[in-house]
Amino acid sequence: MAYALGRTHRTTPLDETNPAKEEIDHDTAHARWRDIDQRLRSLLVVDLDNPHRVFVVGINPIFPPEWRDAAWATLLPDELAEWSVRWRHWYAETTAGGFRHYHDRLRTWDTSRLLAETQADLLTTARATEHRTNAWTRKPAFIEAREHVFALPPPPVVPDLDPPPRAAGDDRATPGQQERREAVTRHGALLGQAAREFSRTVPSAFKRSLPPLPVLEERQRDTWVEEFFDWLDPVVRAGHGLYLWI
Repeated sequence: MAYALGRTHRTTPLDETNPAKEEIDHDTAHARWRDIDQRLRSLLVVDLDNPHRVFVVGINPIFPPEWRDAAWATLLPDELAEWSVRWRHWYAETTAGGFRHYHDRLRTWDTSRLLAETQADLLTTARATEHRTNAWTRKPAFIEAREHVFALPPPPVVPDLDPPPRAAGDDRATPGQQERREAVTRHGALLGQAAREFSRTVPSAFKRSLPPLPVLEERQRDTWVEEFFDWLDPVVRAGHGLYLWI
C-alpha cells in the first residue's frame, strides 16, 4: 500500500511471476487502507492527542536504553501489566536517589559513544582540508591544530551495559567503573581542546565543537511520567494493552 501511495521507496523488485505481488493502483490502495483503518478503530480506543508510553518512556533518559527501545512496540495486556510495574518501580527508586551506580555507568557509556561520533566527524573534516590550497591552509596555526586532531588517541572503549539491576539494593559499582569514567572525562577534555583549536583556524563550514555531554544529576520528579502513570492505571486495571499506532 505504501508503495502504491508513493509514501516510501521500493527496496525489492516486483516478482512478475507472482500476480499477488503486482503493483496496485492508487485508488485501490486507498480503499484497502480505509478498510484496515476502520477495522483497527473498531477494536481500539484511539486517543491521538495523548501519545503516551511511546514518547514518555521511549525518549526518556531516566529509563534504561533497552527499556526505551522496548517501548516502541505494541504491548499485549499481560505485557503491559508487567511493564507498568517495572516502570513504576524504576521511577520511584531513581527519583529517591537509587540506581546511582547504574546511572553512572550509563552516563559513561553514553558519553563514550558521543565522543567517538564527534571525533570521527572531526577527523573526517580535518582530512577534507588536506588537499585544499587556500591561504588559511598554509598558516602555521592551522597546520599545528590539524596535526593535533590527527594525533588524538582513539576514544576509550566502554563495554556495553549490563542489564539494569532489579532493585536499588542490587545496584553496585562494577570493577573498573571509576577508571573508565575518568578516562572518558579526560578524553572529552582532549577532544574539546582539539576541536576548539581547529575551529579557530578554519572557515565556518569546517568548524566543529564538542556537543553537550550527559551529566550525572539528581533525578527530580517528572510530571510527564507521573501523568502517564495516572493515565495508565485504569488501562491496566481494565485488562487492556497498548497498540503502537504509527
